[in-house]
Amino acid sequence: MILISESNMKRIYIYILIFLIFTGTIGVISFFPLKYYGEIDKISKKYEIDREVIYSVIKIESNFREHVVSHKGAVGLMQIMPSTGEWMAKSHNLPYSKKMLLDPVYNIEIGTLYLHYLMDRYDGDVKKVLVAYNAGPSRLEDGSWKKFKETKNYLIKYKIAKFFYRIRLYFK
Repeated sequence: MILISESNMKRIYIYILIFLIFTGTIGVISFFPLKYYGEIDKISKKYEIDREVIYSVIKIESNFREHVVSHKGAVGLMQIMPSTGEWMAKSHNLPYSKKMLLDPVYNIEIGTLYLHYLMDRYDGDVKKVLVAYNAGPSRLEDGSWKKFKETKNYLIKYKIAKFFYRIRLYFK
């Protein structure tokens, strides 16, 4: 479970309320798409990661832009660092090339495989998993992630995205 301060939770609920007031159902559907539903459903079951977790990470990392490459070199929907992608692929006997990370389904599989690895490493503690995914395991373990506003915001964005994806997937 992710622990967020009461003041931050109030802020999250205010954002959700404002979003719902101004966009309604159509806004939720368009702002929180269910692209790659069949593929994500299959990959979710294969690696035992909830679909709303996968969708939320994709929403936060790339906003479903398939071919985006960050200034740090992270690639694709789930913003996989090439070194992480290569490591995950090789450790699971999957083919790998940096170019393959631009394939949406392959990117989702490698990203979900990494989430699965982090879930095992951190005993299912979603907050630790998300911090490690965003800032890196070493920053999680030495506590330096707390200095990064980006990572704190990542956790808030995750809560919001997961809320909406849980609703979207419930009615799918």
